Formats: sequence, C-alpha cells, structure tokens
Amino acid sequence: MFVGYLWSAPSLYEKYRNHEITKDTFTDGIWWFFYYIGKEMYENGIRTFDDTTTYSFLTSRPIETGRKSYFDYYNQYGGYNSIEEIKEECQKDKGNDEYHFSEIQKYESLRKFQVESLVDVNNRELVTKLTKMTLKQMQSFFQFKTSQIFSHINCGEVVEYNLIDDLDTAIDKMNQGEAMGLPLHDSPRLSKKIKGWRRGELIYLILSSGIGKSSIFMEKFILALLENNEKGMVYANEENVWKTRNLTLATIASKILNKPINREKLIEGNFDEKTLERLNAAKEWLEQKPQDIIKFYDLKKYRAEDVISRIQMMRPLGYGYAGLDTFKASSSSEMARWEAFSNDAQAIFDCIKPEANNVGMLATVQLKIGKEYRYLDMSAIGKSLEIVEVASTVLMGRLLFADEYPGKKEELFCYNWEKSDFDGKWHKKEYKLDPEKTYLIIFICKNRSGDTSEQIIYEVNYGINSFREVAYAQMGKKSNSMF
Repeated sequence: MFVGYLWSAPSLYEKYRNHEITKDTFTDGIWWFFYYIGKEMYENGIRTFDDTTTYSFLTSRPIETGRKSYFDYYNQYGGYNSIEEIKEECQKDKGNDEYHFSEIQKYESLRKFQVESLVDVNNRELVTKLTKMTLKQMQSFFQFKTSQIFSHINCGEVVEYNLIDDLDTAIDKMNQGEAMGLPLHDSPRLSKKIKGWRRGELIYLILSSGIGKSSIFMEKFILALLENNEKGMVYANEENVWKTRNLTLATIASKILNKPINREKLIEGNFDEKTLERLNAAKEWLEQKPQDIIKFYDLKKYRAEDVISRIQMMRPLGYGYAGLDTFKASSSSEMARWEAFSNDAQAIFDCIKPEANNVGMLATVQLKIGKEYRYLDMSAIGKSLEIVEVASTVLMGRLLFADEYPGKKEELFCYNWEKSDFDGKWHKKEYKLDPEKTYLIIFICKNRSGDTSEQIIYEVNYGINSFREVAYAQMGKKSNSMF
C-alpha cells in the first residue's frame, strides 16, 4: 500500500526523501522494484506515473550486459497492472501513507531483531503481541525492556568510604591536572577560566543569530578534539554535512596551518591555484587523523531524544565529547516551548553526567531577539532560564557596540595580566583595541569551576572565520540597556 500511495501522489517521494529506505525495508522484491523505479522517475522530473510514462521511462534506461533490464523486471512483476491495482486501493483509503510506512518500518525492525537472534520467533504469543503494536509502541517496548534488563546496574548503589583515606592519591591526581578538561583551541584565557572542556559537564554558548555560533564551535571545540585526538560527535540541525566539511577545511587552513582562505572564495568557487593548495594542505592534515574521529549527525527533524539515544550508542565506542548546534526545544513536543526546552536540557544532562555516560557536551543556543544587552547575564535568556540549571558553564557573547571603542563614551578597558619584575605581583597591562577591527566579548555568566567577574575579548575576522583571543575586560554590571 505504501508504494501505491507514492505512485498515486509522486510528491510524497519528497516527504520521505530523508528516510532510509532500502531493499531490506520491503519483504517482497516487487515492492522494492516499484518503489525504486518511482523514485528514479520522480528524481528525473516526472510527476505523473501513468502506464505510458512508465513504459517510456523504462525503455529509455540503458541495458547492462549480462543483467536483466528494468523493463524485464517490470514485465516479470506484472507490469503496470500490478501497481495500478494498489493505486486503486489507495484511492479508497486516502491519507494513510504515514500509517503504512510505519508498518513497513515496524516489520523491517522485527526482521532485524530476528537476524540478531533478539526475538524468539517460536514464541507465538510474543510475535502476535509485537505485530499488533504500532511502530512507536514497539520502540517504547524494547527501550523499556532494555532499561529494565540493565536496571540493576548503578541503581540504588551506596558505597561507603572513609573520607580521609587515600589523601596522597588525591593530591597526586590534583597535581597531574586530572580535574582539567580538554584545552580549547588557541584560547588560554577561556580554558583557564572554565578549566577546559570537561567530561560529564554541559557548556552553553549563547549568541545572537549571525554572530558566529557555529564558527566558534568549530574553531574552539572541534579543533580541540582534533588536536588532542579525542573522538567527538556533532549534532547539527541548521547546517548540513557539506557546509560543515567546508568550514572544517577552511578553519584548519586558517588556524592550524596559518594559510587563511577568504570565506567569499569558498562560496564563489573557481579556486585559484593558491586556494586549492591551501585546501589540499588542510585535507592532508585531516587525513592524518582517524577517519571516524568526528561523527556528524544531520538532525533532519530535531528531537532531543534522538541526540540522547545516539550518545548512549556511541559512548561505548570511545566518543567522549559531543556538540549540539543549535540546542532548542524539540520540534515534536506538545508542551509550551520553554517547558519543553527545560525538560530537554534535563534529559540531555542526565545522559551526559559522570554517573551516566560521562560525556563533555557543548550546546549552542540562540540569544533571543531584543535581548542583546550591554551586560549579558541570565536575564537575557528569558522564559527558558531553567535550561541553565543543569549547566556547569554558560558563555554569552555579543559584538562590541560602537560606543565601546577607544575614545568613545562607553570605552571598554581591555587588559592582560603581566607579572612585574619590580614587585613580583601580577598587574593589568592595557590592551588597546583597534577601531578598524571587529571584536566579540564573551561573558562567563555561570562557572562552577571559577569566577565570573572577567570577560574575554576576541578579535573577529569574518572574512576568514577567525576568532582570536586577545584580552580580558571587566565590565561592571549595569541595568540591562543597550545605552
């Protein structure tokens, strides 16, 4: 029936294009054949699947030596009469394509369980019970059974220690810096403040749209994984894999190899020899890393539960870090947006915390429009404030305002710490901002590993996607006003 719906309304191929549909999805080869032929016709611009059009398309296909042609299979499967009968049935039962597709997926999943010997097909009662379930019910059933089977692991366990035992070991571990996380790329100030990217903790990076959330995530966090040979996962719902690959190559060229590539060139194409040489150098650098070091997941329909289930699956394979770009409320939730946002944050933290999977998580969040105040703190998050309760670190940023540059009304004093040869103490040495350059200020709004009194200044070059850490600042908290 599902294939009949597709042939009755070929535009449905667009609806299901992101689903993984293979030969194994169907129990009978005839329906895989008609699904595949319909898909080929749709992708070739055909929008009406009648007898004449199908005949013309199949006879135009090249014939491979030693193999049956598409037209031979077509005749073997009964020709247009076979699919026409199903189309007529679909006319009587309109609008149920999703139900029939979920049924196909249900039986495909059951066959996979059978292949892995995870379902006893001789247990008629169980088989009958499973076949009567919907796909969603069956998924919940197996998830529940899996959780139930492993429920005795780390559940209700109380371990007694003498608090003052093993103090020498505790000192050694601290001395070795075990509490420090992964150093962020080219960000010594921020790494020192937040103690790096630590496993079992959640970091938020909150900026307005267009400021560079994805670029900062790539430069500071993804490069940190690559430089330290740590496996990581990227979950993206706004950028696809090709854009991310392009950004990765450009960032490697600029920040690792010091061979910057202009962003406009990447978009325009028709590269000159110099640009190609730089891209190939970045490619060669990346190819020295394990091919599976970074897993990329394109979230076609964003749901927090998909992120959580994938983290749980990949953690045993050594993937200890994850990034979610951009974190928002699940699209499938029927709750109020802020409530769904809060629940998703709690669910993600429960998945990554040390007692669970011990994964370091970075999630980018879009700053609400109209909340880009001079001094950024938790109040800028609005109704979704509860999401920060589970975070260890909250970073919020904005570009400097025009009146914060040297000589202006709200001039910002920027500095670095320098140790004096005279008294041996650390003093602030002014860092002068260049009025011709763009700067980003990062506020550390929450920090369980240190203080939040200083901000970090980055020199931004959007032309080459570069965020260079240059100084500290210490803006006093004012009323949340742009003026």
